[in-house]
Amino acid sequence: MKKVKSTNTDSSSPLFRRGLGEAFSSHPSFGGVRGGFIEVQVDGPVLRITLNRPERHNTIVPDLLQELHNVLDEVTLMDELLFVVLSGNGKSFCAGADLHWFSGAEERTLKQNADQYKQLADVLLQWFRLPQITIAAVHGNVFGGGLGLMSVCDFVLAENNTRFMFSEVKLGLLPATILPFVSKRLSLQYLRKCILTGSLFTAPEAAQAGLVDRICEPGELDSTLKNFLASFDSASPTAVKNAKQLINKVVAGDVDVEDTTYTSTVLAKALLSPDTQKRIISFLEKGESPTQTLPEGEGSKTKASSPALLQKRREVDSESSDNHFLY
Repeated sequence: MKKVKSTNTDSSSPLFRRGLGEAFSSHPSFGGVRGGFIEVQVDGPVLRITLNRPERHNTIVPDLLQELHNVLDEVTLMDELLFVVLSGNGKSFCAGADLHWFSGAEERTLKQNADQYKQLADVLLQWFRLPQITIAAVHGNVFGGGLGLMSVCDFVLAENNTRFMFSEVKLGLLPATILPFVSKRLSLQYLRKCILTGSLFTAPEAAQAGLVDRICEPGELDSTLKNFLASFDSASPTAVKNAKQLINKVVAGDVDVEDTTYTSTVLAKALLSPDTQKRIISFLEKGESPTQTLPEGEGSKTKASSPALLQKRREVDSESSDNHFLY
């Protein structure tokens, strides 16, 4: 697969403006990937990957994982992409691993079996490391490995009748490859409850536990996704990606409370970027802070005191002693 170059390279444009009611156009560099185990479509800053084994409830097989791996390799290099959305065709998002995949395991060595199932673990790690904001839009059944594919995403949207289950223990299996990712979303006790019993649970329960971020009525996933993406419109694309990277480092334990030199350097570098300078100056010229642009009840009355980061503020409003901006 050749390296992907997007037709939309304006990183200063809003993160998402186009309506999702229109069909996503297939990106020419993917050759219009359709008809395999996944479908790939691009619309401006949004790339959609759709699992495409509807007759098998999008259960996971090695070929599907290989297709995901190949596409994710390309997506990592696409700086102009801001969002990657994962969904599934048919009645379910993903009902876990196809049990035919496990057949013949007794005829293979332990290493041969481990190498096969490492494929899923590696794809989950690829998802987790993507620089773009990742969103799973799920419906129907989300079982076993499907919960892994969902949990590695930054955000999860689900129809309110979606059913979830860690089904491994019922088959004598373990959720070993997905557990490191699922555990970042769930409390220890909820992990015990769901994994050790293999019980079915609902979308509202999943949302309460932290597995799902937003619930919608059946058939409203696309409109919910559109509105969710629009909530990022006022954010800096560069800052969003860098913030995600920093969050992942903190979650992985690479950055701790004692790493004050590192965190202050990260902040200083962000402040010196042209995009940040432009945004701060724009806010100061208007005499308002980012918090003042929020709707009532979301911080609109909050006023943060200024450390006088920019001389521009003094030029614009030398009379004011109550400077308002982010820090």
